[in-house]
Amino acid sequence: MTISEFLLFISDRALTNPKSYLQPGQNGPYNDPETAVRNYGHWLITFSKCFELTGEQIYLKKIKELAEYLISDDARPHGFSFHHRSKEGKDRCNGLIGQAWTLEALICASSILGDTRYAELGEEVFFQHKFNAEFGLWNRLETDGGLLSIDDTFNHQLWFASCAALLNTPRGEEVRERIFRFMNCLLENLSVLDNGLIYHPIERRLNQNDSRLSIKSKLRNVVESLLPISLKRKGQSRHNNNELREKMIYKSVGYHQFNMYAFAILKETLPDHSFWLSPEFGRLVDYLLSNEFKNEVSDNIYGYPYNPPGFEVPFALSVLTSYSEDELVGISSWWVNEQLKRCYNPETKMMDRNTEDYRTHTARIYEVTRLPISILNTIKIKTQSLGDSSQVFY
Repeated sequence: MTISEFLLFISDRALTNPKSYLQPGQNGPYNDPETAVRNYGHWLITFSKCFELTGEQIYLKKIKELAEYLISDDARPHGFSFHHRSKEGKDRCNGLIGQAWTLEALICASSILGDTRYAELGEEVFFQHKFNAEFGLWNRLETDGGLLSIDDTFNHQLWFASCAALLNTPRGEEVRERIFRFMNCLLENLSVLDNGLIYHPIERRLNQNDSRLSIKSKLRNVVESLLPISLKRKGQSRHNNNELREKMIYKSVGYHQFNMYAFAILKETLPDHSFWLSPEFGRLVDYLLSNEFKNEVSDNIYGYPYNPPGFEVPFALSVLTSYSEDELVGISSWWVNEQLKRCYNPETKMMDRNTEDYRTHTARIYEVTRLPISILNTIKIKTQSLGDSSQVFY
């Protein structure tokens, strides 16, 4: 069975049993109750690849249905950001990352369906987000239109920029101007550890004195910014601060290939920016290729159980390295089969092994769809990865 055949198999299961597959998850280990918006967007992209592979109208019909939901009042209840999660104490938009996932789905829908409405709505939401040109970063936008602080999680900013760069809409040039500014500021906003690992938060001190922020948001931002100081005042030791940093480094490992996947989207769209030639970016790629990364991501809860490196690493390498197609097939085969061996359940036909959120984890199969079709049609899934040892394809 090739990856293409596997995608068709899983997609047909999802079409015939949507009450099991096309359902909201809980954002993996974060345990945030999510709406259907995220996973509907992921499945829309997978069905789009299946339509590209087969031309069968059943996929097109489902793409249309999901796209209409994403532009509905239910998905975007107040005419601002898309409603991704409902958890006390957290924003409902899921920062910039939630909006990025819906942007990429809407752009895909417009391309497949030949209907500009979806991408143009995505463009509208993009411009509703305040852009801080000084820092080259975006503020979060609540579903009711409330202006929140700058999103200080690096992968959120990167994914938002990468997906928005795909917009081929009336204000597309203006979109790309902001993304170029984001890229021009990358070396200031990106923290790279000595081994080439992308550090999860943006460490640059961000100016939160925005007069448009609500009083509640300002108070929350002040509390968050003062938290390390308050810990010290309570007598917390430097050891505790080091422990917090170690935990963040651990988390960063599980997100490295997720970041590199977004960088690959961005490089395909804007290949001429000088950032791609920088030593810092070279270090990020080197770490992705290293045995150190392969070993460290192996037992990381933010890796195989959540951000699937088996689906993310192959696409990142296909864009960010000079590997030949034969080399990519060999490397990608290992990653894909490792992901399926760890997480795919042959009895349920879902990615529900070794994960805290099987519905989202199954939907994230969409990430492998960006690989070139020639590779999707070539890589063989070893049948023991699917739970059947009676025959092995090499």
